[in-house]
Amino acid sequence: MLIDISKTERLEHPDEAGQWVEIRPLLANELDRAREAQIKHILAVWGDTIKDMTSQVNKERADDLATRVQQFDAEILLNACIVAWSYEAPVNKGNIAKLDGITRDWLVEEVVKRNTRPLAK
Repeated sequence: MLIDISKTERLEHPDEAGQWVEIRPLLANELDRAREAQIKHILAVWGDTIKDMTSQVNKERADDLATRVQQFDAEILLNACIVAWSYEAPVNKGNIAKLDGITRDWLVEEVVKRNTRPLAK
C-alpha cells in the first residue's frame, strides 16, 4: 500500500493544555533508517557484548510498545513526521531537538504506534 504523506493527524499534548503536534505517516524507508541508526548507536556503545546476547534476547523479547520504541532513533522519526505544531517556534530540526524529554518520548510512542503493526494482545 502506498503511504499518503499529505494525510496528517493532530495529537493533543497530554501534559500541556492547548498545545498540539501534527504528524504524518512515516514511509517504510524512514522507519528503516531510524532502526539502523539506533542499532549502530547501540553497537558503538556496547560492541561485542550485544552481539553475544542478541540471539537469546530476540527469542525472549516481549512485543510491547516500550520494546518497539527502543528499536528506533527518536530524532530521525520526529524529523521525518512532524509537519506542524502549536508552539510559536517553527518546525525545524533545531527546534525538534529542543523538545523536552516528556514531549519527545510521548511523540515517539505515538509515532511508533501509528507506523508499526498492531501490538500482540
